[in-house]
Amino acid sequence: MGKIFEQINNDIKAAMLAREKVTLQALRGIKKEFLEAKTAKGSDGVLHDEQALKIMQKMVKQRKESAQIFTEQNRPELAETELAEVAVI
Repeated sequence: MGKIFEQINNDIKAAMLAREKVTLQALRGIKKEFLEAKTAKGSDGVLHDEQALKIMQKMVKQRKESAQIFTEQNRPELAETELAEVAVI
């Protein structure tokens, strides 16, 4: 496991103790994506930091696109949630 994965786990613990819902939700989403990539078919079972960064960049792009769509559909509360997750990622 890379250092990024370890840092995410530590940040999850800190967010749980601080009861930061948005931060915790975003970090759990990152961890889920990391675990899926690690166990994917054709994977060597190890998640390297380079792979982790690519996954996080993809997640930021997805969240920004979602926020834009929510804004266009007059759903600012959902857009705010997505942008808050981008800030965490």
